[in-house]
Amino acid sequence: MLLLLAGCQSDPALRSTRIGPAQYQLVVDRCHVIDRAQLERDLQALAERACAGRAGGLQNLQSHPSRQGSLFGECLRRGALQADVHCQP
Repeated sequence: MLLLLAGCQSDPALRSTRIGPAQYQLVVDRCHVIDRAQLERDLQALAERACAGRAGGLQNLQSHPSRQGSLFGECLRRGALQADVHCQP
């Protein structure tokens, strides 16, 4: 039971996938979202990590249904956002 609750508390879920030379698709999924700006800050931080600190601007921002699960209603304000980023030389 504790492991299931910990799954939602491991917030946010971040994923970066390389889709081309110096180009990544980024996804952030949060159980507790304050506003869209929070998701965009998470994406920008993920972009800087994927690009070794030289990330360009976020492109093609898209909202998606969250995959964060909740058994007892602890993920009431969940949300997910996707973007593409080109790394700068």
